[in-house]
Amino acid sequence: MKKLVVIVLSVLITGVTNAQIQNEKGLYIDSEGNLFNGTVQKTENAVKTDFTVKEGVINGEAIYYYASGNKMESGMFTNGQKDQKWTRFNENGTVSAIAFYNVGKKTGTWLVYDETGKKRFEMNYNNGDKTGTWTNWDENGAVASTKNYDPN
Repeated sequence: MKKLVVIVLSVLITGVTNAQIQNEKGLYIDSEGNLFNGTVQKTENAVKTDFTVKEGVINGEAIYYYASGNKMESGMFTNGQKDQKWTRFNENGTVSAIAFYNVGKKTGTWLVYDETGKKRFEMNYNNGDKTGTWTNWDENGAVASTKNYDPN
C-alpha cells in the first residue's frame, strides 16, 4: 500500500511540476497559457531546482540540488535576474563559493574556497565590472598572485 501511495504522489507531483512551462518569451505559464504564480520544481541534467515564480518570472529564493539531493547552490532572483547573495556548495556540503549580484550584475566581493574550505580566490566587482585587487592563495594559504583592476 505504501508503494502505491508513493507512486500516486510521484505522478501527481510530476503532473503539477510539468504544468508550468516556459513560453517563447521565457515566461512561465500554466496549462491554459496564463502567466504562472507559484512554486516550480524541475529537474534538468540531473540538477533539481526549486524556485518561486510571480507573473511568469522567477522571483524570490531559488535552490539547486545535486542528483544526490544535497544542496548545490542557493540565492535570490529579482525579476528573473540573480540578486543579492548566492552560495555554492560542494557535494559534501562545504561552501565552495559566495557571490553577490545587484539585479543580474556582479557586485561586491566574491570568494572561492577549495574542497577543505580554505579560501583560494577573492575577486571584486562593481556593477558587473572587475575592480580592486584580486587575490589567489595556494593550498598552503600563501598569496600565490594578485592583480589590480582599478583604472589608473
